[in-house]
Amino acid sequence: MTNVLLVLLSVSVISTVAIIVYHFFDTSYETETAIRATANESKVFDGVYIRDESILKYSGSGAVSYLISDGGKAAVGDVIAEVYEDESDIEVGQQIEALQQQLDILERISNVGTLEQAQPEDLSRQITEYYKDIVYSKDDSDFTVLEEAQQQFLEAYSTYQIVISNGVVSFADQISNLNMQISTLQAKQSDPIGTVTASDSCYFVSQTDGYESILTPDSLDDLTSMDLEEIIDACESDSSETNVDENAIGKTISEYNWYMVGMIDNSDLKYQVGDTVTLRIISSSAESTATIEALNTFSDTDEVMVVLYCENMSSDFVQNRVDHVEMVLGEYKGIKVPRDAIRVQSVEETIINEETGETTTEEVNARGVYVEDGEEIVFRCLDVIYESDDYVLSSLNADDGYLMLYDSIIVEGIDAIGN
Repeated sequence: MTNVLLVLLSVSVISTVAIIVYHFFDTSYETETAIRATANESKVFDGVYIRDESILKYSGSGAVSYLISDGGKAAVGDVIAEVYEDESDIEVGQQIEALQQQLDILERISNVGTLEQAQPEDLSRQITEYYKDIVYSKDDSDFTVLEEAQQQFLEAYSTYQIVISNGVVSFADQISNLNMQISTLQAKQSDPIGTVTASDSCYFVSQTDGYESILTPDSLDDLTSMDLEEIIDACESDSSETNVDENAIGKTISEYNWYMVGMIDNSDLKYQVGDTVTLRIISSSAESTATIEALNTFSDTDEVMVVLYCENMSSDFVQNRVDHVEMVLGEYKGIKVPRDAIRVQSVEETIINEETGETTTEEVNARGVYVEDGEEIVFRCLDVIYESDDYVLSSLNADDGYLMLYDSIIVEGIDAIGN
């Protein structure tokens, strides 16, 4: 009896070890953790702006100096540009402006009230932050932020020098010298021989492209796919500038509502007239909501021309005729599932009669995945909310029996179980 028990115990131990070794070395299943993911239903295309634009002209001779930058906003009567006899007058004005900015900074940091409130610890912290902003904006080639960060760094550092020196450090000599330089330049400066003003509230752009009187809201119905292709090609090669009026010094955009048109593949009919979308400029990430006003078809292409209407205006949307844009229909958040892991399985589904409240069950074919649940392989259904070529997203808030976050999805080796 003792020998029999020893044999049985040995067999049991060997079996247990064999099972452990089998599971340790078994690589028949390859799994992937079910993680949260976000996907956009979107199209990327070259969008052409159609706006209410007016050419600004100056028929006289001279050098033009712009007082409002591209994409800047002007009110009624604002001076948009001044005209001088030659470039030297403009250069004098630019020198005065640069010196005046330096003077403003020195006067601001030398102000008694500023110095009384300044604390070395706060200034030291600000200097570090502005220095980081300089580095980051330089790496991102964001020169607007870079210029602002440099000025803030200079102000904070100069104020810090004055505070820790207890007034020993002073910029009085520099202030006096700057005032003398500005006075000398002002004596040389000539008055402008002409000005260009805004007749209405508008956005201003210094560049024209020859399409200002062609691409108007009234021209939308006559625009073809070939027209659009020619316009995009011309703008990308700058050949449209050959049609620019020689007296044009810029243009104004008076209405805040505008259109954008582009060619997209809508064979799946996901985009419909009336849909609200988000327009995002690829190069700047500026975005605005828009409405699909039309989806025009043409005999020479399988794509459709999408006509978008927008009522939100900003400087990002006025500086170009053509922008590479992303049109986002919706954003979806769910559990990411590779398409290769998806199987179809017959499952029982509970159906509730809305009139009587009675419940019945029936067999249905459901899409799902196999997952490792401890030592078991189980089938979990999918509640698909988004589909792409490579993966789908399943709902995060599905019922029992459905895929859950962090499940171990079997992506290879499951075919032995069945489809």
